[in-house]
Amino acid sequence: MTLSSRLALLLCLLSLFAIPARAQKSELSLLVGRLEPSDRTISTSSAISAALGGSVAYQVSYARRVLDGQIASLNWEMVIAGAPRSNVKSTSLLLPRNYSSLFFTPGLKLRLLPGAGFSPYIAAGIGAGRFAQDSTLLNNRPNNGDLHNTTWAFNYGGGIDLSLIGPVGLRAEIRDYLTGNPDLQARLIGNRQHNIFAGIGVVVKW
Repeated sequence: MTLSSRLALLLCLLSLFAIPARAQKSELSLLVGRLEPSDRTISTSSAISAALGGSVAYQVSYARRVLDGQIASLNWEMVIAGAPRSNVKSTSLLLPRNYSSLFFTPGLKLRLLPGAGFSPYIAAGIGAGRFAQDSTLLNNRPNNGDLHNTTWAFNYGGGIDLSLIGPVGLRAEIRDYLTGNPDLQARLIGNRQHNIFAGIGVVVKW
């Protein structure tokens, strides 16, 4: 390939990202799915396992395009996700019966084929997570500890958008909300917890 041909090819590739895509600039989505926290081990003289049950979870996100292209686009996004009730099972009866989770993780989203009817994407963000314990322990006694704690949160994952009618589309997504530990009235082994969210819902673009 001659030098002039290489330059022409390079200019062609750059133009694909320089030409604004015709797809919409903003999007709002609502997903319903399931949040699966990773099981944990309590730090005691003899290790005790704590099984953290899955829960129905919800996720709301807003994204705005900051870089346009026909092949790919870059968006910033605001993401809020939460699960109202994750049950706790353990031989240690001093743990709360359940707890709720809330994550706020703004970040970036890289989308492929933004103007097409079938558009995959990957995303990541960093922010905060908040956990709230049940007021009753597994032994049915009152939980007299601090019922709330806030920690760091980082999310990463991806999904697919499928256009349906006009600005309305279908979205399927999987994310891992990686956080610090929830305060379960016990010292946990390790300082991070995986919270896998898988959901499906609607997205509106304009």
